[in-house]
Amino acid sequence: MRWPWQRAARTTGCPRPCRLPSAVPGVPFEATFIVIWRPALRCRANLTEQVRSDLRAAAAEVTAGLEPDDLLGVEDALNAVFGASDGRRTPYYRLLSAKFVLRLSPTAQETLAVRRADTERIRRLEFLKMALYDHPDLVVLDHMERTSALPDDARVADLQRLSRAIRSCNAWWYPLLEQWEAVGAGFQDPGIRHEAMQVLLQQSTEALKAATAPPDPAAPDGRAG
Repeated sequence: MRWPWQRAARTTGCPRPCRLPSAVPGVPFEATFIVIWRPALRCRANLTEQVRSDLRAAAAEVTAGLEPDDLLGVEDALNAVFGASDGRRTPYYRLLSAKFVLRLSPTAQETLAVRRADTERIRRLEFLKMALYDHPDLVVLDHMERTSALPDDARVADLQRLSRAIRSCNAWWYPLLEQWEAVGAGFQDPGIRHEAMQVLLQQSTEALKAATAPPDPAAPDGRAG
């Protein structure tokens, strides 16, 4: 309904597709829209462009947290927010409704496909690490399944050795390296950081040697001195 003192509603289109961010960096949406709005009694220059700019900014806040995989879902979400009058007002106009159409550019589609492949590869590698390479016998079976050939004894030994090395690195060396880096992080100067690590290594080695040294047979009660 339009009151007699209100200005007539205007319909403004998008002269060219605009980019809206998605939840995936580097994969923006390309949007076109038609917006219906009503100027206020107070008017200003370039009001049509301000309506477009404000709508793009508001739409970007909606799409920034949405995944580009579900293009129609994102489009529906935008149109649910802006598809009917919700009282959005500025001193110069009132937004009545807007309709969006989204697409992904060929570059964005290619980037998204690469990211999907990377995500799937990481998921598979994590599964293999958790369910396969912690068990040397399964590593051999996996090799046999892939090659359809029985490996010789030397190959079996190499595969099992590799599996044990992966498991031991995760169980021992990785935590050790974390502690090593934590010690070095306490010093800004690279030279002092290296020296601190050397001191830690020397003291740790001496402590372990003392703890594991056999008792002196000449000392009373098995103790030296």
